[in-house]
Amino acid sequence: MKRKTFLVFTTGAACTASLALLIAAAPTQDATEPDVKVDQPPESETMAQMKRLATPNEHHAELGKAIGNWTAKTSFIIDPSQPPTTGEGKMTVKWVLGGRYIMSEFKMDFMGEPYEGIGYTGYDIAHEQYISTWADTMSTAITYMTGNMDDENTMTLYGTATTPDGDNLMKIVSTWIDDNTFTDTFYDQTPEGSWTQSGTITYTRD
Repeated sequence: MKRKTFLVFTTGAACTASLALLIAAAPTQDATEPDVKVDQPPESETMAQMKRLATPNEHHAELGKAIGNWTAKTSFIIDPSQPPTTGEGKMTVKWVLGGRYIMSEFKMDFMGEPYEGIGYTGYDIAHEQYISTWADTMSTAITYMTGNMDDENTMTLYGTATTPDGDNLMKIVSTWIDDNTFTDTFYDQTPEGSWTQSGTITYTRD
């Protein structure tokens, strides 16, 4: 529940009166005086900064390892009292928007139903973090995640998943085994704040 602060009328009146006194005591500005101008960076400097923020760098190049076609073997815990639900799908990853993002297209049959998902992953230079979005046919929501590299082979992204029970914090740990194999391990946060593994996808390059 959000906390609200209520100001009594007398306090508001006192503040208003004080403000009026300050305004009355302030020196008046001659109408002929020029307006004060706020210094702006030279246009060339502004354009240089815009170009820097729009130019892919070494962090984007790191994403290039995923470009290609992949076979995905999935394992997810749908019911904790039952064995994991497994399956196999296909994923295609390609560059879009001039190397600023990679787009992942994923398809498989999941629990007897066709499943499709589309994701975009990039690196936000201004905020110095990796960013990712995901949309699929099992939801009308878009999942947005942010994070960074833990080491040269591992990236952890955090976000909020929309579930039938409400929004839930989640994370995905992506680990490169070698140039042709990597895994995504999914975790959900418990009400106590700990993390519990909910699934794994192993990708093998075609």
